[in-house]
Amino acid sequence: MSENSSNAAAGDPLIINGWPVSPVLFEDRALRRCRLEECQSYCCSGGVWIHTRQVEDLLAHQELIKPHLPPERRDPALWFDGTDELDNDWPEAGNATGTAVVDDPTHPAGTTCVFLNAERLCALQAAGLAAGEHPWRFKPFYCALHPLGLDGGHVVLVEGSEIYTAGGDCSRPTDGGTLVPVYALFDAETKLALGEDGYNQLDALAKRLTAAT
Repeated sequence: MSENSSNAAAGDPLIINGWPVSPVLFEDRALRRCRLEECQSYCCSGGVWIHTRQVEDLLAHQELIKPHLPPERRDPALWFDGTDELDNDWPEAGNATGTAVVDDPTHPAGTTCVFLNAERLCALQAAGLAAGEHPWRFKPFYCALHPLGLDGGHVVLVEGSEIYTAGGDCSRPTDGGTLVPVYALFDAETKLALGEDGYNQLDALAKRLTAAT
């Protein structure tokens, strides 16, 4: 058994394509992807950290984004909360700010990220699609990565977060109880974190672990 395989069996983080990965991603769980009609985008009830470099990109493309927001949210001066802090968990460490949180009595939480529109869709993702770009072209990294996340540089499954205390958990049980590896269920998010090569490394390791048990 390889060193990585031994670590996985012991529950220690694995190094995949340079990133420590939680063994939870290898677990077979009876989960399914979220359904926005059920959770109403509960994970978007607050703001999110966004790299200041990406803030500049959004402002440069604001005319593509504004049509996907309600009129009262179209002023770019209201899009961010003004914080400026170093975030070492980025794939490329750098300063980050938060997206603004606004009151929204129509949302179960009573507040939402400024970029969540009335259809409970991310205006940044909608703008990317409308422009013929990748859906995540303008979407903040942590939003695209969710329900995976980075914790101290480790790729993890976000569980037990305070954003779920009143509902909206992305780790929802399947109707039939079919078991699926976490990394495979959230394959696009895993590839965002690790890259295509990293995903393939993780997939190959998972298959070796399964064959060894």
